Amino acid sequence: MKLLEKILVPVNLDTLINNHLDTAAKLADKFNSQLILVSVLPDEARKESIKIIINKHIKSSLSQIADSLRSKNLKVDTRILFGNTFDRIITTAENENVNLILVSNNDDNPGGRYNIDVVAEKLIRKSQKPVWVVKEGSRSFPEKILCSVDYSDASERALNNAIKIARTFKADLQIINVLETMDLRYSPRYKVDFEEENKRIELENEKKFNEFIGKFNFTDINYRTQILRGMPHKEILDFIAQNETDLLFMGATGKTFMQRILLGSVTEKVVRELPVSMLITKTENILNLKIDADISEIEKHMANAQKLEETGYYAEAAEQYKTALQINDLHIPALSALARLYDKIGEKELSELFYKKIDEILRRLWDRKIELEIRKSLKL
Repeated sequence: MKLLEKILVPVNLDTLINNHLDTAAKLADKFNSQLILVSVLPDEARKESIKIIINKHIKSSLSQIADSLRSKNLKVDTRILFGNTFDRIITTAENENVNLILVSNNDDNPGGRYNIDVVAEKLIRKSQKPVWVVKEGSRSFPEKILCSVDYSDASERALNNAIKIARTFKADLQIINVLETMDLRYSPRYKVDFEEENKRIELENEKKFNEFIGKFNFTDINYRTQILRGMPHKEILDFIAQNETDLLFMGATGKTFMQRILLGSVTEKVVRELPVSMLITKTENILNLKIDADISEIEKHMANAQKLEETGYYAEAAEQYKTALQINDLHIPALSALARLYDKIGEKELSELFYKKIDEILRRLWDRKIELEIRKSLKL
C-alpha cells in the first residue's frame, strides 16, 4: 500500500542549505516513500573539457547524500540532469509522476526584494504537483500547522492535505479564514453604511465557514478554527508572527478566473514573504491511496488498515479490516478493530454489531472449551 509513493527532492550541491533532507527522510520513513534526489547542472557542464571532472565530483557528492539516507533504510534514487533548473525539476516531476516536490529555500540573493528564492517561487507558480518549501532554520518536521482557507477548491485541497499530515504526525492544526470587510474594499467617499454591510457579510461568511469546515473529518486531530478580519495576506502574516507556526498550507489559486490563471493574489504575497515553511497545493493531493493488488495475508491487510486509519482514510481502513475477515471470519483482532473504528467515527449501530459478533465468537469458543474439558474428564 502506498499513500505518498514518490518525493522529488532537488539538491543544491553548491550550498550547505539542504535542511529539507531531514524532512524528506521523515516523510519517506513514515510513508515508505521513494526519494528521488535531483541535481541539475547548467548546459555548459556538458562540454567535454570539464564534463568528466564535474560529473565525478557531482556523482560523488550526490552518492554521499543518497548513502546517508539509505543507511536509514530509505529507498533512494539519484538523477544528474542538465539544463534550466526549474524546467528540469518540473519535467522530472511529471515524468516520474511524483506526489510531492520538496525543496529547500536556497536564498542566494540576501537583501533582495523577496524572501523566497527564484527556483522555489517558480515551482510554486508553475508546478501542478504540491510543492513544499522548507524554510532555513525550521523544524525538520512541524509540530504546529496552519491552514488558511478561502472556500476555493484549492484551499479545500490544502485543508484536506493539512488534516492528513497533522493526523499522521500528531501535529496541532489551526484553520483560519480572513474576511476582508467592506470598509477595506471601498473608499470612504462612497455613501455606504459600512457598519451595517460588515454585519451582513460577517454573518454570511460565518455560515459559509461553518459549512466549509463541516465537510471535513477531524477525528484524532487537535485543531482550532478562527475567523480574522482585515487584509488577508497581512492578517495571515501577523497570525504567524504572533503564534508558533512551523508549516503553512495554502491553495495556489484563488476563487476568480484571473486568480486561477496566476498564483492567487493572497497566496502570492504570502509566498514572497515566506514567513515559515510552506506547502502549496493546486490540482493534486499529496497523499493518494494506492493499494497493492497482490495482498493475500491477513497481517498485511491489518497493517494496511492501521496505516489508513492513522491517516484518516477510515472507509478504506474498514474495507481492509473486512478483507481480513473474508480470509478468516473468526479473526477477533479485525472484528475488534472494526468495532473500535466505527465507534470512533460515530457509526454506533455498526460498532455494536461487531462487538456482538465478538461476544458470540468468544461464547462459542468458551462453550467449545468447556465441552472438550467435559469430554476429556469423562473420557468420551
